[in-house]
Amino acid sequence: MYKIMVVISLLIRTFCLPDPFECFGDYAILINLVVEAPIHLLVYKLVGTIYSKGSFPPLGALLYLLVYCTVIGILWLMSLFSFAWWWVLIILAAIGLLIYGIHWLKEKIFNG
Repeated sequence: MYKIMVVISLLIRTFCLPDPFECFGDYAILINLVVEAPIHLLVYKLVGTIYSKGSFPPLGALLYLLVYCTVIGILWLMSLFSFAWWWVLIILAAIGLLIYGIHWLKEKIFNG
């Protein structure tokens, strides 16, 4: 089941998601190469806040896909305004609140 989820996740991430750096024209490919590894690290860390590694691998793969799609979606929203500084600050604040909310919810659920 895990391997199926990994293949589905890879196919969706590769072929279905938009390129959030398309607004940079010819530099989009270079930016993708530079930013892809930090995006994966960020997604891995975010998933790790709510999922314990190895507890149920198919769930981990699904969560990874969902969080990756969310991060790419957020970057795509930022690209609509060509990464204007005010839009980036608004989105980063929203992400910070989301992470805080996830931690708060996790504490409420698991610590009573």
